Amino acid sequence: MIFNGDRIVLREWKKDDYELFQSIFTNEQIMRYAYLDCFESEEELQLYFKEVLENTVSKFRKAYEYAVFLKSNDSFIGFADIEIYKKNEFGGHGEIGYFLLPQYWGKGYATEIAKLLIEIGFLHVGLHRLCASCHIENKKSEHIMKKIGMKKEGQIRQVRFKNGTWHDELRYSILKEEI
Repeated sequence: MIFNGDRIVLREWKKDDYELFQSIFTNEQIMRYAYLDCFESEEELQLYFKEVLENTVSKFRKAYEYAVFLKSNDSFIGFADIEIYKKNEFGGHGEIGYFLLPQYWGKGYATEIAKLLIEIGFLHVGLHRLCASCHIENKKSEHIMKKIGMKKEGQIRQVRFKNGTWHDELRYSILKEEI
């Protein structure tokens, strides 16, 4: 599926997108605050990419993962996803996330991606609650969560292990009826 924002396009990953995928998950600057660490093993990254591709066609999707492109010139700018934690006929709960190539930081794309993910999660996937989380030191990400209408749920202590140290995480959420 393809989803259009004002300036961006989200589309599901294709088999020939591996180099784009790799450009995100092997970039230390991008992964600095991420829950995941950079993939150092080509084999591990290829396995993860294979899981993303398989998930796209699965009847019981665990996530909705997208390559992000600029509408104006079709430039690849990042990765976006909704991870499904629980889904049933009454709705469900998921978490949104995104990674942008550094040259696209500070231009409002992350906010646009987050808003589009919320729309997808509520209107297309049928969830009733979405959350997002960030490394406690990632103030720009926290600002985006506030800007898109999410409410702070709390601080999860020492849940992210980065560079040999445990770090706290901030968690925000929004309900369908709040949009």
